[in-house]
Amino acid sequence: MALYLMRHGDFIPREIDPDCPLSERGVVEVTKAAELAAGRGARVFMIRHSERIRAAQTAAICAEILRPPGGCGEMAGLHPHDDIFAVLGLIEGAEDVMIVGHLPFLEKLAAYLVTGMQEKAVTSFPTATIVCLERDHGQDAWKISWKITP
Repeated sequence: MALYLMRHGDFIPREIDPDCPLSERGVVEVTKAAELAAGRGARVFMIRHSERIRAAQTAAICAEILRPPGGCGEMAGLHPHDDIFAVLGLIEGAEDVMIVGHLPFLEKLAAYLVTGMQEKAVTSFPTATIVCLERDHGQDAWKISWKITP
């Protein structure tokens, strides 16, 4: 079972565009990251993202490249300061999920899954980074299998 955690790509600052969509650089880096993940054999069943436009755009680009059979859609509970425990049901109940979100949420989620503690950082998430975590069936702890930072 694999879990792909991805931070959205570089975005246009709020002072320029209050919606904070992906910048041109963000589109390029997300495309590159998704292509590298596909080249590594990433098999994503479904993609879930926050409702923020930069996360939705990032997820849409990944869906075009990775073609998840379970689709790509918005999910509540993926904002920067949301409680990570709200998404554990999705992680436990589905195989090969990609979650596209924000900091510090992704760092806390990765830390909890690997160490059991949200506060113990295990990896960083520059924009458009994908971290693949894997876990054997019947195991509680996840391990970081690979990381792509375009």
